[in-house]
Amino acid sequence: MNTVVKSTLALVALIGAFYLSISYRYGDPGWQLKFSAKEAEARPEKGASYDLRQLAILNRAVVNIKENYVDPSRINERKMIGAAMEEVQRAIAELLVEVEKDSEDVPTRITVRVNAAEAAFDLRDVGDLWQLSFKFKDIFSFIQQNLQHHDKLQDIEYAAINGMLSTLDPHSVLMRPEDYREMKLSTRGKFGGLGIVISVRDGQLTVVNPIDDTPASRAGLKAGDKVVQIGFDSTVNMALSDAVDMLRGAPNTSVTIWVSREGWAKPRKFVLERADIKVKSVTYKQLPDRVGLVRVRNFQNTTFSELKGALKTMAKKAPLKGLVLDLRGNPGGLLDQAIKMSDLFIESGPLVTTVGYGNRIREPKMATRKNTREFPVVVLTSNSSASASEIVAGALKNHKRALIIGQQTFGKGSVQVIYDNKDDSALKLTIAQYLTPGDISIQSVGIVPDIATYPVVLTDTETDLHRSEEFKGGEKDLPSHLDHASSEISKAAKPLHRVRYLRDEDLHKKVMETPNTIITDFEIDLARRIIVSTAANHRDGMLKDAMPVLDAVTGQQQKAIEGALSKRSVDWSVLATTGTPKAQVELTLDAPEPIKAGSTVTLQAKVTNIGTGPYVRLRAISRSENPLFEGHELLFGNIPAGESRTWKTPVKVPKSALTRRDAVKLEFKVGVDAKSENADRAQAKGLDLTEAPKPPTTKIKIAVAQLPRPRFAMTYLIDDAQQGNGDGLLQRGEQAELLVDIVNVGEGVSTALLGTLRDDGQSGRRGIFIKRGRIKAGGADGEAVELKPGEKTRLRFSFKVKADSPDSVPVQVSAMDAEIREITSEKLILAPVDADARPAPVTARLKATAGALVQLSGLRGDGGQIIGTATSAQADAKLGEWYRVPLNEKGEKGSGLYGWVRADQVAPNTAQGADTITRVASAGPPVITFNEQHEAHTDAMTLEGNVSSGHVVKDLLVYVNNRKVFFKSNASNQAAKDSLAFSVRVPLDKGVNTITVVAREDNELLSRRTMIVNRD
Repeated sequence: MNTVVKSTLALVALIGAFYLSISYRYGDPGWQLKFSAKEAEARPEKGASYDLRQLAILNRAVVNIKENYVDPSRINERKMIGAAMEEVQRAIAELLVEVEKDSEDVPTRITVRVNAAEAAFDLRDVGDLWQLSFKFKDIFSFIQQNLQHHDKLQDIEYAAINGMLSTLDPHSVLMRPEDYREMKLSTRGKFGGLGIVISVRDGQLTVVNPIDDTPASRAGLKAGDKVVQIGFDSTVNMALSDAVDMLRGAPNTSVTIWVSREGWAKPRKFVLERADIKVKSVTYKQLPDRVGLVRVRNFQNTTFSELKGALKTMAKKAPLKGLVLDLRGNPGGLLDQAIKMSDLFIESGPLVTTVGYGNRIREPKMATRKNTREFPVVVLTSNSSASASEIVAGALKNHKRALIIGQQTFGKGSVQVIYDNKDDSALKLTIAQYLTPGDISIQSVGIVPDIATYPVVLTDTETDLHRSEEFKGGEKDLPSHLDHASSEISKAAKPLHRVRYLRDEDLHKKVMETPNTIITDFEIDLARRIIVSTAANHRDGMLKDAMPVLDAVTGQQQKAIEGALSKRSVDWSVLATTGTPKAQVELTLDAPEPIKAGSTVTLQAKVTNIGTGPYVRLRAISRSENPLFEGHELLFGNIPAGESRTWKTPVKVPKSALTRRDAVKLEFKVGVDAKSENADRAQAKGLDLTEAPKPPTTKIKIAVAQLPRPRFAMTYLIDDAQQGNGDGLLQRGEQAELLVDIVNVGEGVSTALLGTLRDDGQSGRRGIFIKRGRIKAGGADGEAVELKPGEKTRLRFSFKVKADSPDSVPVQVSAMDAEIREITSEKLILAPVDADARPAPVTARLKATAGALVQLSGLRGDGGQIIGTATSAQADAKLGEWYRVPLNEKGEKGSGLYGWVRADQVAPNTAQGADTITRVASAGPPVITFNEQHEAHTDAMTLEGNVSSGHVVKDLLVYVNNRKVFFKSNASNQAAKDSLAFSVRVPLDKGVNTITVVAREDNELLSRRTMIVNRD
């Protein structure tokens, strides 16, 4: 895959501002903020003047690790240096690190290359954290001395710190200043702003949700509204973080926005006064039969008071019979709020205990017996319930104060403390683990529910009967995760009951589309019914009283699941068995190999029972290194002796898929799972739960062939004839168009071309107001148009130059195929002039002073690109040091288009001859070629190839599985700057290897080509 990239991150954010108020004791699930006036002084500037050798931030991190880290036995200074430098080389293109290791995989020596300079550093003398600091000082001195033109040296230190922290645990990190600010905002629960949640959808700033009783909701803003302008700035292609910064502000200050809405003829203006916005972490609803429902999104400063307010409001109608506490999807937050919440339902005993290494910290938090609520409680959990929400669930479960319903939680049982730095960054360091009552750790395990629920999905496009039980993505799946001896108790815990339920797809869609509305789903209704059925307020009594409800619900859902499967010709009933089944399995595809990217194929499995007894509830799941074929569930059901069953699974291969060849195998399971919700039912019927012989694992290999890739080259012109004065200049206050000619210089067809224009100026210094900045190449109705190799299309971006525009306006222009995921992105510099500036008319024939041809730029200024050449060019005007040359091409309204040439590059031409301009097409981004290989049998392969460009090839990088293994600069190649040959021995891991070659013309324009190699 050949790609030219510069990505834009889309996020969802609350619009507000944060006022620093350091009062937290614990956080996620227990971080402690440490801050003093001295530490706030003398914030160092970030930039070229930054001195890496001072280790300003790294040394502070080292001190805190040494004094406070939860488990000093995990500290390996040499591994920390190796991981730190691996992270640094990912951040700095010109830097390459080679790490030598001993037999125990501990680094002994690292070699650092910066451009042409190289130095080796022996790590065998590093035995403590102070020696680690001295070694970093040596390494950073070498890097700073040899790294050229890098104005963000502090980023190197950030990367090194996060690299070394990654060897400790997944939650010890250095937060950059912008991340730290957002974290403080999310936990304070109050900020200054408008009160809307926004996201970027299809390049448009979109209102996701206006918060009740805020300036936004009072003004009438609605979900789905498009914010098209903030102040004097267009939001077209604006980064979400920039929009957030512009909408935030101090209370009682105003901001003007323009909003478009479906049905409105044009955007409408809103002048909104910012206010203190209180973000609620608790929502609630009164369910039938006097059952209260409280949903807690996260734990912030106001959570406990919000909970008490919700309970008080609901109790005004009638005393509550019980409470459903919904913690599903709750990622955690402030520990003190979790403790207060637990204390509200538990009379006595420990709620949580924080324990450091060797018990050097042991701090139990005890129940206080204050205002304890005694009604029945059911807690709902999910895989993403983490941290502080696990403390609440664990306390209530281990005190047998509540029933837990849902899925096993995330398993984050560690405590972090935050130490802020002078540059506004902050170290979040793990200093302890917490234990739930009974001194039980849930670290990397989570809270096991009493009643486990599993949604069953049986649609035309998705099948999930048992697959959801294989959830991956919890704490245990994070690299370098912590463990605890007592977590073995949690690992041994099992749900007391299991319920599979057929998911209501219409209800599920409604829940997904309205996440801020409480909708009664299956788990909520089950919890309500259990509370109604019991008078007990402890787990054992509640579970005993709930058994008739559970039996009824289980039976109903089992019939619903069997009925849904029956519609797909699958018999999922429980049968008595005699004899022994035996299987013949055929696994096939309905298309010849290799499968072409962009097509849909059907994976078909046929099982024939040639044994003497039936298969009962036979199912399989697909396994493959190719994620397209991984995790598909195949349901065959009951297969009597002598009969066959077939299951077909459609697989859509996206157009962006790469060439690869992978094994796909089926793993079978058969019979009633002894852990399942109806195992007891089957045993009661006298059915044998002994698992019958499973069909053998069946395997085939499937090859995918990628599509030929398009590649985009772009040239640029200014057309100011439509609404401007037509002189080819960009005067302040003038409206103009940027004409972008896009040529497909690749080998494949583009079918989903999208062009974008973005102002790259900082907030408050944007020089243009973009009116049309996203264009899909197409006809009058916007339908997709194929752009074949060699074909050209023109996109017209519209903008207005601001009256206060700076002299230099950086903009980003991108052309991308949204389906094949090929993108070219380039940075241009527009050069506005004063509103009254006009080029002076001249009559001048010009020739080049150096070289044979006059080179014409499409833009006036040094940020232009050569779009034409001529032996002699006729200029008709001049402004400053630039001549204007007509291109003999008409613009939108007939006015001519112009090229520009610097006066110091030309001289008067008195020779006779024609003044013919030859238009020059861009060569596009660099072209990368190398030897293709998609299967390997050794631990390394030789990758040989070449990079060619119509301009200059700056350098080349090679990555294997996101690990940089090669860097080559082209600086010393005086003979052929437009090409670069390479040969590198690439290491291969077992299984799938993603090899990526990156070639750069400069920091903005680069190409990327990726190859998948499967090593057996």
